[in-house]
Amino acid sequence: MNLLEEFGPLAVELLAEFGAPATLSATGPAIASFDKRTGRATLVTTPAAQTVQAVVTPVDVTDEQGRQTTKTVATMTAKPTQGDKLTLGEFTYTVGSVTVHAPQGQAIYYLAEVS
Repeated sequence: MNLLEEFGPLAVELLAEFGAPATLSATGPAIASFDKRTGRATLVTTPAAQTVQAVVTPVDVTDEQGRQTTKTVATMTAKPTQGDKLTLGEFTYTVGSVTVHAPQGQAIYYLAEVS
C-alpha cells in the first residue's frame, strides 16, 4: 500500500468534516496555441469553476530572514494555480503561492497562500 492510498482518503474525510464547500475559479488569461496543420492560432480556454472542499486558516511560518509571520492558507485536494479565485462563503480569496504535499510523487493535498 502506498501513501496516497493510505492518506488520500483521510485527507478527503478530514476536509469533508472540517472544511466547507468552496468554488475555485481559474482567472488566468486564455493561451494561444499555434496549429501547424491549419496555420492558425487557437485560444485554449481556462477550465471552468469547480466546487471543492476547503479550509482557510492562519498559519505561523518562519520566513527567509528568520522572522515569525502569519499567513492565511487554504487547504484543499484540488490543484489551484497562482492567481485563481477561491470563494468560500461570502469571502473571495486570491491564490498566491501553492505548495503540494506529494509523498512518493502522488499529490494528497495542496496548501495555497491566499489573500
